[in-house]
Amino acid sequence: MPMLRLVRATRRFGRRGVFTDLDLEVAAGERVLLAGANGSGKTTLLRCLSGTLTLSAGQATVAGHPVGSPAARQVTGVCLAPEQGLYEQLTAHQNIAFVARLRLPRRAVSAAVSGIEEELGIARYASLPAARCSAGMRARISIARSLVAAPALLLLDEPGRSLDEEGRRSLWQTIDRRPELTCVVASHHADDGNRCRRRLTLTAAG
Repeated sequence: MPMLRLVRATRRFGRRGVFTDLDLEVAAGERVLLAGANGSGKTTLLRCLSGTLTLSAGQATVAGHPVGSPAARQVTGVCLAPEQGLYEQLTAHQNIAFVARLRLPRRAVSAAVSGIEEELGIARYASLPAARCSAGMRARISIARSLVAAPALLLLDEPGRSLDEEGRRSLWQTIDRRPELTCVVASHHADDGNRCRRRLTLTAAG
């Protein structure tokens, strides 16, 4: 069973088609780069895969479960806006722990949060409120939240946009430690493309 499967997946906004009849199968552990110009539908596709946006037609499954279902969400880590979506008044640690508590057994939360903070270099500012973190720090926190519950599928949208070279290296080292992790990443960064074995290029409608 593929980790991710699309069958004639289509998304429209009104009469405007974003992508049409898209077929894709991604095995466990594969990395797929979503390429294409701005406006070609990369973020829209990731939103459909995460379940935050529904397909207009076709089917999409994660580990055999319909995208957006509780079972699919449980195994999907999502980071679609690395610098946004954090709870501003909570610390970096509290932001990560919030997600961990929703997805992990209580006894596993502390070790999971501490582990991902160390891997991504967050421990040194874990007590800082998110509102006081730089864009790069916020990106690391958002990535940590997407990984803390050990997902089977990771969806990333321009993860390195606000990361410096060290931050991008830390991100991919963290992913490399999880060879079973399936990763779909939308990015214009050459290094991200080089890290992926497969490429799916989307073309802007019209």
